[in-house]
Amino acid sequence: MNLPDKHNQPLVTQNTFYTFAAPLLLMILFAQTITSIPRLSITSDEDLHVVSGYSILRTGDLRLIEEHPALIKLWMSWPLLLSSKLPNPQEIPGWAQGNLKGMAQSKTWQSSPIDSWLIPSRIPIPWLALLLGTFLFRWASDWFGRPAGLFALALLTFDPNILAHATVATIDLGVTCFIFIAMYGLQRLFHRPSRMNLAAAGIALGLALASKVSALILLPISLGLMLTRGLRRWRKIPVMQVLVYLGVAFLTLWAIHRFEFGMPPEFSLSMPAMGLGRPLAEGSTTISVKLPFPVPIPSYLIPFSIVGRHVAKGSLSYLLGETYRGGRWYYFPVVFALKTPLPTLILIAMAIGTALRRSLRRWRELVLMSFPVSYFATSLFSSVNLGYRHLLPILPFLYLFVAQLVSPVQRDCDPQTGERQSAKRTLSRCLIILALDLLLLWQAIGTLITWPFYLTFFNEIAGGSRNGYRYLADSNVDWGQGLKALRVYLEERHWTDAKLSSFSPFIRPQVYGIQAIPLPPLSRAPGGMRARFNPASGVYVISASTLRGLQTFDPALYNWFWHREPDDMVANAMLVYKVSERTPTPTWVAQCTVPIAPLDPEQIAEGFGRSDLRLAYFDCSQSWLYPTGGQSPGWVMLAQDAPVMERYLASTRLSYVQQRGGAFPSFRIYEDDRRMVHPSGGRARAAPSAMSLADALTTPPLDLPVTFNGLTLLGYTLDHSTLKPGETVSLETAWRVDSVPERLPSLMAHVLGPDGRALVVGDGLGVPIESWQADDIFVQRHTLTLPGDMPPGQYWVQTGIYWLDSGERWPVRDSRATGDRLLLESVQVKR
Repeated sequence: MNLPDKHNQPLVTQNTFYTFAAPLLLMILFAQTITSIPRLSITSDEDLHVVSGYSILRTGDLRLIEEHPALIKLWMSWPLLLSSKLPNPQEIPGWAQGNLKGMAQSKTWQSSPIDSWLIPSRIPIPWLALLLGTFLFRWASDWFGRPAGLFALALLTFDPNILAHATVATIDLGVTCFIFIAMYGLQRLFHRPSRMNLAAAGIALGLALASKVSALILLPISLGLMLTRGLRRWRKIPVMQVLVYLGVAFLTLWAIHRFEFGMPPEFSLSMPAMGLGRPLAEGSTTISVKLPFPVPIPSYLIPFSIVGRHVAKGSLSYLLGETYRGGRWYYFPVVFALKTPLPTLILIAMAIGTALRRSLRRWRELVLMSFPVSYFATSLFSSVNLGYRHLLPILPFLYLFVAQLVSPVQRDCDPQTGERQSAKRTLSRCLIILALDLLLLWQAIGTLITWPFYLTFFNEIAGGSRNGYRYLADSNVDWGQGLKALRVYLEERHWTDAKLSSFSPFIRPQVYGIQAIPLPPLSRAPGGMRARFNPASGVYVISASTLRGLQTFDPALYNWFWHREPDDMVANAMLVYKVSERTPTPTWVAQCTVPIAPLDPEQIAEGFGRSDLRLAYFDCSQSWLYPTGGQSPGWVMLAQDAPVMERYLASTRLSYVQQRGGAFPSFRIYEDDRRMVHPSGGRARAAPSAMSLADALTTPPLDLPVTFNGLTLLGYTLDHSTLKPGETVSLETAWRVDSVPERLPSLMAHVLGPDGRALVVGDGLGVPIESWQADDIFVQRHTLTLPGDMPPGQYWVQTGIYWLDSGERWPVRDSRATGDRLLLESVQVKR
């Protein structure tokens, strides 16, 4: 054997490395996915995709094509043809009606062990990931060299979002793969025009169109690029090339749908209201269309009708503390920032900086960025905010874009290039390569530690995968994939009476051997949740998506748990709460009546799970009520838009928020744990109302509290002691109820002039006597606005109590003094 000489050894070694590195990375990619597949429980829609694909393959009938075209569903379902134990689709209830959901949930289909048809259907999806990685390596190598190709492939290999959707039997990884291949085929055609490349590009486009409706964006992009290329090179439109390209794509699409030809089904087109991500508005038009003649691929129209209705209606989504229907333009930018690995974000920023300083070839830039920019821009207008998976198709393009970072620095560090660079420049370029490798290592470690629950990945900006539920829901965090892990978790702790709410309402947890008490939206769970404002003691396991109200009858159903830290977490997606009885036991509910009291007594009994609670009412815009005076805890309920005295909320803890659009009007609930905040102490002079102000000021001041006939003044605060004419001073007085009067009183608040006459009156009572009980404490706010022409000088503030019907004042019942009013303190008016 001839050994290479000394000078050739590095090159041979390098070529050997390149020969084996790409297959090794693909093997690592495959290993990560194939080892994750059996550890994941079924996710949302997997059963629908599998039943649809299997039915089409088994019968040749396309009636169950539903929301997505056939290609990926056929690809994932072909292993099921090797099984003789699965039922004939035509014998499953729902076939005649074309009811895909009914078929997927029927006992006939579910009688087969779930993993016997789910795992075989998942295994073909990683093959598409391998295909995607192969094309990414080839494209990056063609443009930037093999080191850049390896770097792009390595980033894809350790991308948790790619891995997450390469382990489930869904559509998103497949459409990502074929969109990228379609764009690769197009650029290959531009680089080497030939009939073979033209046909290959058309086939790739047809495969993408047969994957998912969203791939239709390729049509204007590819046609625009072809027209631009033709005008640049030949100064004319390549009409024949475009027609052949589209014709081959159509034939490919038609072949995948078995050259179907017939009468199209009736479908509807909804015209949503204009606006960024807004769902269908009232008064918008839904048009039903029924073509009167046969057409090729009539079933291809079915997904457009379903997707159109979905887009018009909008999806229920959760983002940054809000559950809403429709879209938010910033949803996908936030999702991308939180779920893209931080090293990737850094690399994208570096690549953008490099492109601005040293641009790629302009045509390359146009081909490379046309799809990801257009696709991301359209996502800003989407009313369907379901998850990062809708951004998946842009990832391989971003890794191709990042690969440009490797090409120039790798060349400068390679002694075989023959280039002569200064030692300083060579060192700096090699340091850049080291930085790129460290970023890649960072991404790899961050991804591997998330195994096998790649779907739950969140980067360091979000605080890692265990904190993702705080920001997002649905397929970003919890798609139902954690039930197998939950079974192990519960068995280890011997918990058989845990209460469970899972994101897969049509898959019974018992399928995975889970013994738990079902909560909505699980089947066999009660229609509502009694004591949703005050859950009973026990262990609750609530998945991140149902926690945020997705798939539940009311988005706020589990809002009580939003305001508590979970005691544990399973699979980064299922939150465990250990709820204990509150001691001492709460005894009351106080509702603010402004603008209205949120709930009636029956709703309160249902919501708190108790019918023995004392109900009290107060006007929170001018008062605050502490039933029992801190002797027992309770709850305060406020309408969402109530003009509340905010500082008194400091004595409470927010425990529940009912959002608009739920089963109840919007309101907030605060737990009051006897930590009262109210004015206390101070000094006042007691005097009869008939006594002049000058004489009253000579009486000795008393330390509060001071008792009247049934109420005791505990303290007061005056927010200003120096004012200008026209300004407002706020007086807050705190009172304890000693006995409940039979008539309606009012609390007095006056600003007295030097002659003792009341110049400003701010009387009021924000807590009706029907809500009073002995030992209650309440605070009353009096607003006193000075006249604009008030002369400068010293003025006094007084308070007291009088009967509202007669004006008779209550006497002071204190052994230290007599009178029917209290002079509190003076305010100084200055110009």
